[in-house]
Amino acid sequence: MRSACALTVAALTLLVAAPTPAAPNVTRIAKLFIATPVRAKPTAASRVVAKLAAIRPITSQQTAVPVLRTARDNKGDQWLKVPLPGRPLGRTGWIQAARVTFIPAHWRLVVDRKTRKATVYRDGKVFERVPVVVGKPSTPTPKGLFFVEEHVRQASGSELGPWALATSAFSQVLQEFGGSPGQVALHGRAGPLLADPLGTAASHGCIRFDNAVIRQLAQRLPNGTPIEIR
Repeated sequence: MRSACALTVAALTLLVAAPTPAAPNVTRIAKLFIATPVRAKPTAASRVVAKLAAIRPITSQQTAVPVLRTARDNKGDQWLKVPLPGRPLGRTGWIQAARVTFIPAHWRLVVDRKTRKATVYRDGKVFERVPVVVGKPSTPTPKGLFFVEEHVRQASGSELGPWALATSAFSQVLQEFGGSPGQVALHGRAGPLLADPLGTAASHGCIRFDNAVIRQLAQRLPNGTPIEIR
């Protein structure tokens, strides 16, 4: 069975998880210009817990992550606490600020599973609120903090609409689906497979938007934009 969230380049699916609580005070996004070791504490002597690639696997876009906290070590070097993409969900770690460039995090997306609405914030103020399709009970949309990982433009006529925004979350229910590792997507809706009305709980866990809205979000939300699921 083919996933309703299958991308042109890779399938994306969103399922239940419990990541680190969202950080509404995110003000900066760090864009990596070199592959970077991730450490358990903000010091070069600390244990390496992961490694962040400089580019993303689907699109080769530059890796970007929201900055949750900053700290300085005893040498005065600045470190950034960031959430990490992939499994297991909810991981965080510290990277050196010297390995990134910064852009401001003007935008933030909050999805309310109960009301089935998404609120877009710009500089801390509500910009718009729109209905969405969230996960059905057997494949619920997760709660917690995620971020936009890649922008994947869809081919004309794609059932996902014009864009799919891959996020940092991965399914904990479907380890592989439609040929993909079960990555989360925010996307549009087109064709009979995705005809469920906005404001319903009917997806495999992905969050579906009106095509006009996802087109706007693809322009407004850069990679690294924080996403909170409530």
